[in-house]
Amino acid sequence: MDNKKIKKTGEFVLECAKWGLVIYLLWPLHRAMSEPVNFTRIVFGILLFVLFSGKLFYDSILRKWRQQKQRSMAADLLSTLAMVVALSMVIGLVVLSIGMLVFSMMQDATKQQ
Repeated sequence: MDNKKIKKTGEFVLECAKWGLVIYLLWPLHRAMSEPVNFTRIVFGILLFVLFSGKLFYDSILRKWRQQKQRSMAADLLSTLAMVVALSMVIGLVVLSIGMLVFSMMQDATKQQ
């Protein structure tokens, strides 16, 4: 019993550390308009966000659904590929929206000068 509790605590700490790393990598975005930011750090943070959120989605929702049904390996592969594409499109749209917002703000700032 005690070993099981330690394992659960370790998994929780690891999950918090993963998301803490993502927050640390993406933190410079809040001051992107006032000072230069490290582009590779932001890209790496977005990449980890996509990977971790996809894994979290799979672990929390799709694993339970998948255990209820018998499926072939090809169907599992196809559903995984569809999840990756859908999640990438959502994240891409969010990044595109933020980029368009920043572009619009930069155009407004240059017009005022």
